[in-house]
Amino acid sequence: MQSTPAQVSGPPSAAHSVDPFTAADAGGNVFVGPAVPFGMAKPGPDMNAGANDANAGWASTGTIRGFSQTHVSGTGGGAKYGNVLVQPTTGAVDPRSYDSPRAAERAAIGLYSVTLQRFGIQTEITAARRTSVYRFTYPAAQQANILFDMGRCLSAYASAGEGQTVLASEVNIVSPTEVTGSTTVTGGWNKQTTTYTVHFDARTDTPARAFGTWTDSRTPQPGSRAVHARGGSGGYLSFATTRGQEVRMKVGISFVSVEQARKNAEEEVRAFDFTGTRNALIAAWDKALGAVDVHGETADQRSMLYTALYHTMLMPVDRTGENPLWTSNEPYYDDYYAIWDTFRSSGPLLTLIAPDRERDMVRSLVDIYRHEGWLPDARSGNFTGRTQGGSNAEFLITDAYLKGLGGIDWATAYAAEVKDAESTPPDQIQEGRGGLDDWKTLGYVSIEGVDRPGSKQMEYAADDFEISLLADGLGKRDDAAKYRARSANWRKLWDNTLSDRGFQGFIRPRHRDGQWLEPFKTTDSGSWESKTFYEGNSWTYSLFVPQDVAGLIEQCGGPERFVARLDSFFANPGLYDVGNEPGFLSPYLYVYAGRQDKTAEHIRDILAKNYHPGKMGMAFNDDSGAMSSWYAFGQIGIFPNAGQDIYLIGSPALPEVTLHLTGGKDLVIVAPGTSATNRYVTAAEWNGQRLDRAWLRHKEIAQGGRLVLTMGPSPVRWDTGGPPPSYPGVSANPLHR
Repeated sequence: MQSTPAQVSGPPSAAHSVDPFTAADAGGNVFVGPAVPFGMAKPGPDMNAGANDANAGWASTGTIRGFSQTHVSGTGGGAKYGNVLVQPTTGAVDPRSYDSPRAAERAAIGLYSVTLQRFGIQTEITAARRTSVYRFTYPAAQQANILFDMGRCLSAYASAGEGQTVLASEVNIVSPTEVTGSTTVTGGWNKQTTTYTVHFDARTDTPARAFGTWTDSRTPQPGSRAVHARGGSGGYLSFATTRGQEVRMKVGISFVSVEQARKNAEEEVRAFDFTGTRNALIAAWDKALGAVDVHGETADQRSMLYTALYHTMLMPVDRTGENPLWTSNEPYYDDYYAIWDTFRSSGPLLTLIAPDRERDMVRSLVDIYRHEGWLPDARSGNFTGRTQGGSNAEFLITDAYLKGLGGIDWATAYAAEVKDAESTPPDQIQEGRGGLDDWKTLGYVSIEGVDRPGSKQMEYAADDFEISLLADGLGKRDDAAKYRARSANWRKLWDNTLSDRGFQGFIRPRHRDGQWLEPFKTTDSGSWESKTFYEGNSWTYSLFVPQDVAGLIEQCGGPERFVARLDSFFANPGLYDVGNEPGFLSPYLYVYAGRQDKTAEHIRDILAKNYHPGKMGMAFNDDSGAMSSWYAFGQIGIFPNAGQDIYLIGSPALPEVTLHLTGGKDLVIVAPGTSATNRYVTAAEWNGQRLDRAWLRHKEIAQGGRLVLTMGPSPVRWDTGGPPPSYPGVSANPLHR
């Protein structure tokens, strides 16, 4: 007689600690369906939830109109994708009305499950890299159906020019168990002017007894095997089912062809193995998330950390081999949505815990430049746009160089950065830097030259600093000096006469003739057409000088006045916005002024007030995982100054974290005594030696080591060893000369 294995107690695995519903509601907009790390197939529910579609498909209210195979995660504004919609139904086929209320909705790692109340059908979904797998459990029905609707896609904010439109589609009933087709779409958040096409090959394990198609008129044509339409179209398979009968289906997708979609499904999913596919997905996430180990944490801390890492690894999407535009031996990633959001935290986090992925993303960016002539700031549907601020791919590229990621064509990467800095783009929303002529001649971006001039000014200065670092590393000394000098142009929008709340000097947009913008308040902000700033105000952008924090502190009147300014920034409601990325570095700036205790205090407060378990866990858009990666760094206890080799020490909330780095090295961060009360670092050790500075270099971390941060309830001045390096002291120090 075989004995039953003993149950092993302990926390769930990293993958099983993930809650896909965390931050799905209240503005988080995360994708709740199954996906492998950076997976192309993202099958999940799409809701009829009002005038505008939820951009990740799911919403807390509304009926389910079906399950599409492509989604983004944590994105704002107009929607994208929602292609190849399938919906199980019972009764007569009605392409005009097949949405359903839901019950027993569940999301877990690698699984989305729901009961469609209108039809009494349980739908379960899992996924492989480019293939969705469904398990439908039907009631007894003379006619049970699977509908394939190629006329549907997510569409939101059409009035702002951000809606999607289906231009053409086709459906082919190949056999009683196979349906193929495609949908061709334009538009979306990035205002795509070209088209993208998603092809599919769907196979069922149960032969259909009847089938048919429809066109945009949505009138079923029983027995029709094929439809090619200008606009939407669809098809269906019908079965007779007994109570509890399961019908399994796999849907391979491709951005290249139906043949490749068929190949994807055949290679990735054996037969119709739902359980095996899900187990493989879970194993892939355990491997990816296993780069971070935690000990001594609470159940909520564990779930929130691994869910944050999970959200960081949903986008961009690995579409290597799925690029319809050109053939290349380089990796191809799409759905950079947008680098403006992710360069500050997501990229540096992946460099530590998924360096091969970050390397391939940078290689992909360089290859996009090689074939299209520009680096993207955002890209989706194989189309570059919309540029939100600076040309921030410079940060990802230079960050990768400084931190020793190999296999990248640095000469072409540098040429791509210089193209951004020197060439006026035909369309500033799509690529490059708007207002560049002013930047090069006046040293600032004028109100007449571009929208959002204040924020773009500050980003261009930081971007040029990144170019200077890469130029320095590649031995281009004259270029390095040129771009380093241009990185100081942030000072040209600094108005020393402007005061607010007792502080003198703020960034203020100015006209081409040199006159300051009037009227103007330091709290002015806006969006795309703003004449001031993008997703931030002058308080925020007057602190965004990551390349020269020492110079910023001097400009603000010295360390004490700088600390007081930061205090006021965080104390006055409406000045600091945790939900927008320009303020990511701000709480850590205290370290440069010798007040690491203030960083610890504010990071703990911000995270505690704004991040929680559950669907309502984030009151702001996750921005493709940017907010999640910022949270993860906050919990771990260090934070990068992106595009440099510096990590700043915060306030670790986890008793022990191990980051498994490349080359078998481990970074262990231990925080004895950490708790909600014990938030302050009172002493620090690095590899057994006293550490008197609140920062580390990447070359130190890359070798592995043990950082012990003793925690207590009161501030202690332990960081007496001086501030982090700052311009002009930051130098390129690549690890792979």
